[in-house]
Amino acid sequence: MTVLLRDTFKAWIDRAPGAPPKLVMVGHLRVPSNGWQARLTKRSPQGINPKILILDVNAEQPAGAAQEEITTIPLRYEESPPQDEYGQVMIATGRGEIVVHIGRTH
Repeated sequence: MTVLLRDTFKAWIDRAPGAPPKLVMVGHLRVPSNGWQARLTKRSPQGINPKILILDVNAEQPAGAAQEEITTIPLRYEESPPQDEYGQVMIATGRGEIVVHIGRTH
């Protein structure tokens, strides 16, 4: 079973000079064995609130035998420039979701 590590998720708009604004979302996913692959993808269609970006966690088990050892996988999503003035990001799995408020950097 995969588990979102709630306290590891952070989102911000990077407004570094000389580059377009970039939304960055990072966090970690706990998986039950080695060999898992996971990524964040933008849900299509998005929800009814355009200020909340919805990302789905797509996790794939290893094809063959894998050593059973709890492993943490880093997740990252970037959108440049952000498609809307998002205030929050919702990260969803088949078992639940978490919501992260977006910070700002200058």
